Order: sequence, then C-alpha cells, then structure tokens
Amino acid sequence: MAELKLSETRDLTRIERIGAHSHIRGLGLDSTLEPRSVSEGMVGQASARKAAGVIVQMVKAGKIAGRAVLLAGHPGTGKTAIAMGMAKSLGLETPFAMLAGSELFSLEMSKTEALTQAFRTIYYTPR
Repeated sequence: MAELKLSETRDLTRIERIGAHSHIRGLGLDSTLEPRSVSEGMVGQASARKAAGVIVQMVKAGKIAGRAVLLAGHPGTGKTAIAMGMAKSLGLETPFAMLAGSELFSLEMSKTEALTQAFRTIYYTPR
C-alpha cells in the first residue's frame, strides 16, 4: 500500500483571499465595440458584452443617466462579471454594488432600506 507523506504544511493565516472577479479590468471590447476572444479578464458572452459596451458608451455620452443597471439570467452565466466590467469601463469613480436576492427579500427590513444600506456601504467605505 502506498504511504502518504505530508511534505508541506500550510499556515492558514498566510493564505490570501482573492475575490471571485478580481481579475476583471473591463469588458474586453475593441474600439468598434467588438468583443475580443480573451481580453481584460473577460471570456465568452460576446453578444452580452457588446450590449453592455453600448450601454457604457451611452452613459459616457450622457444619453442615459446610468444610475443603475439590472442584469437577469441563470446562475453562472456571467452577470456579475459583465456588471463589474461595465463599472471598470466607466472609471474609478463608478461604484459597483453586488447584492444577493436574499438580501433584498429579508423579513427584517424593507427592500428600499436594504438597497439604501447597500449603496451607503459603497459611497462611505474608504477605499
């Protein structure tokens, strides 16, 4: 029978936590809003990234207010990644808030209060 040897131990206090979408730096689009196959941390969802790029350009041009964008879809399809790419494309002053549906449908507070608290966290947290 093979003997298992523990050649290395890890100190759990030294392991760094990396955010799930920390690699995203934009939408990965070229100047004509065509999605690159792999760029700025984005892969796949070409048509959704292109549509998000159109929204980003409209916000930059002042055609729409850009206060909030709601993305809907099945789990694991890239909604959070695209939203973060949009925020990064709009610049450092653009906040990014990620909320779970369970946070909004809490029995302890209204949906409006849950949203208000989430946005307060973004605007008042030192960066």
